Amino acid sequence: MLVGEIVARYPQVVPVFLKYGLHCVGCRVSPFETIEEGSVGHGMPKDVFEKMIAEANETVSKAKEAKVSAGGDGKPVWVTEKAAAQIKKLAESEGKAGFGLRISVTPGGCAGHSYQMDFEAAPEKEDVTVEAHGLKVFYASDLDDLIHGTTIDYREALQGAGFVMQNPNAKTSCGCGQSFA
Repeated sequence: MLVGEIVARYPQVVPVFLKYGLHCVGCRVSPFETIEEGSVGHGMPKDVFEKMIAEANETVSKAKEAKVSAGGDGKPVWVTEKAAAQIKKLAESEGKAGFGLRISVTPGGCAGHSYQMDFEAAPEKEDVTVEAHGLKVFYASDLDDLIHGTTIDYREALQGAGFVMQNPNAKTSCGCGQSFA
């Protein structure tokens, strides 16, 4: 495979390549060089190249497993127990006890897409519906490529508390965890 193809298809390997000194991941020549040409051809020892490829393959394999397992429970989207409890508490305070959580994605945010969450009584016809810790989660099925495998967590820290989205499909995300690309 060409370096550019690998990076486009499996962006999670970029840190692995950079760690081993393969900096052509963003180079204008990368669409024309194979991974071996870009590595060994530019002075990387063969044994280091093989170690880098093994680590890159393991990284891709783990990313695929994460997408399939989605929080370890086989769900397209997973909500941690702490997040589910907090969501239920918020729904009750808004007079929407028993409602599900609607997740949507809109253009915007500092990384390209923003997550939106709201309460909804029932799913729409084309929705994916997941239940986690007694909470129903709905999202439009056409968002599956963007958010499949995402874990919604709730974190409390000295500087504040809030929901954090851990999305294995995000190529980049902002520091707040609410925006991704």
